[in-house]
Amino acid sequence: MAWPVGAHPGLAPPGAAPNPVGYSIISWPPEELNQALDTVSTLGYQGVQLLGWVQEAYAGSKTMELKDRLQKLKLSPAALSCSKVSLRPGSRETFASKFREYADFLQILGGSVLQLIDGGTPRGDYSASEVKSLGATMNELGRMAKDFGLSVGYHPHFRTLGETREGLGRVLDATDSHCVGLIADVGHLKLGGSDPAEVIRTYHQRLILVHLKDVRRDAYELARQNREAVGKLTARFCEIGHGVVDFPAVTATLREIRYQGWMIVELDHFEPLPGGPAQSARINKDSFRSLGFKM
Repeated sequence: MAWPVGAHPGLAPPGAAPNPVGYSIISWPPEELNQALDTVSTLGYQGVQLLGWVQEAYAGSKTMELKDRLQKLKLSPAALSCSKVSLRPGSRETFASKFREYADFLQILGGSVLQLIDGGTPRGDYSASEVKSLGATMNELGRMAKDFGLSVGYHPHFRTLGETREGLGRVLDATDSHCVGLIADVGHLKLGGSDPAEVIRTYHQRLILVHLKDVRRDAYELARQNREAVGKLTARFCEIGHGVVDFPAVTATLREIRYQGWMIVELDHFEPLPGGPAQSARINKDSFRSLGFKM
């Protein structure tokens, strides 16, 4: 399903936006996985993003148990975070064996996107050859993912090389667009000083997943003064519409480029509300609806 031809980029097209909407289990502690899945399903989200620890907890025969549970809850395993794959510029470590385990797991579940972040630092003075090496490793993993019928998405993350707009550009320039797509996390992009709408527009042909969460104003303002201090905050992000991210600009850009892929709420490092992660998930659902997405 595509955006209606001729729709004004600044306005929602007739009817709700066609994107599937999911939720990351990162908002819940591991021991509450079942509760998380029940909540996400009950609220009408269509899919989930799983974390790397789930692959280890549900390895072997237990993988089919999880698949059956997701199917009963009508949740698509949209993506998996490859948590133990931390690629550092200049390092020869590819994590190929662990990555293959993640890929096999997600393939069995019926998912589609494997998430990678880089293990560099935003102020790392990396040479062109070191970044090229990082890109080559990502390409290698991207080709491996294709063998499983999956895609690799690079997630620029606060406190990594991809934190800054320059760092993000260096990583994407070093990778093959046929092997590595982009996961645009509007919260991390904003906190790192980038314009999320500009990043989405510039790299729209590589966009394979969008993460939505908001950035607390106090965290954003602190990041402009002392980025290192932000890393010590327990709460950097918040529910959609309660922070400083310009969501009308983001959604207008998504309409402009006619993005049809997954929209995943990934709320981490947040201040729990009295009703816990479930209350945040309800607030985010209402925010999605107000932005024109079907729930």
